[in-house]
Amino acid sequence: QHCLCCTTAAVAAALLAIHDFINNIFHNFKMVRLGSALIAIFVVGSASAFAPASQHAVRSTHVLQMTTTEAKDPVKVGVIGCGRIGIVHLGAINKAPGVVPIVVSNPTVSKAEDAAKKFGVPKFTGDAMEVITDPDVDAVWICSPSQFHADQIKACAANGKHVFCEKPIATDLAETVEAIN
Repeated sequence: QHCLCCTTAAVAAALLAIHDFINNIFHNFKMVRLGSALIAIFVVGSASAFAPASQHAVRSTHVLQMTTTEAKDPVKVGVIGCGRIGIVHLGAINKAPGVVPIVVSNPTVSKAEDAAKKFGVPKFTGDAMEVITDPDVDAVWICSPSQFHADQIKACAANGKHVFCEKPIATDLAETVEAIN
């Protein structure tokens, strides 16, 4: 069992390892620390429907730099959601050094089973909470439909898991603030 600092460093290294792959597909994501958890958030620019037509939104680039130490054990991750985006993330996770997917979930269990077979994941389930409460999971990738993100983030935090959440964090501002806090 590693201390939280070692696990956090390993999760940070894992996120950095898949950053380029994900960045090529989704432009940018940001990683923030909330308490002892790391949360990766996708950023897609700053366009506004209320800006004057003459103003053009400028897409900014966020550079993520971290120094980490090598972890002896791989970061064990669980993926919630085996739809299109979950499959993209599983592909990235499988290519990242030091990261091992150990469980996937999807309400349609056959999708979870298919993803587990395709990516060599040893466990699959129809219940996202089984991923979140799995004692072997260090970090949870949330790739479920948007309306479930906030509750899943809060459940991950309550279970001491690191979180990588597909955008958006929640479907409204109040839920977003609650999930982050």
